[in-house]
Amino acid sequence: MRIIPHPVYGVMTKVEYEAISLFAKYEGLLLDPVYTGRAAAGLIDLIRKDSSKKVRTVLFWHTGGQTALFAEKYQRELAQ
Repeated sequence: MRIIPHPVYGVMTKVEYEAISLFAKYEGLLLDPVYTGRAAAGLIDLIRKDSSKKVRTVLFWHTGGQTALFAEKYQRELAQ
């Protein structure tokens, strides 16, 4: 997997890969690497940066993007 220092459209970075893996493992949700994976990575970052220890309910509204899961470019990267 290539590590890109700044997000570029359509290029999966380490943070998107981690978010996609976490959502698949713990929530059973398959996220696309273009939009939803990046949004999930942002959500995870916000949760990790939250210094308060309050219990919160988080809603992540998955709006689609599954077609990108079948793009050959992302299949190779996600299969690693």
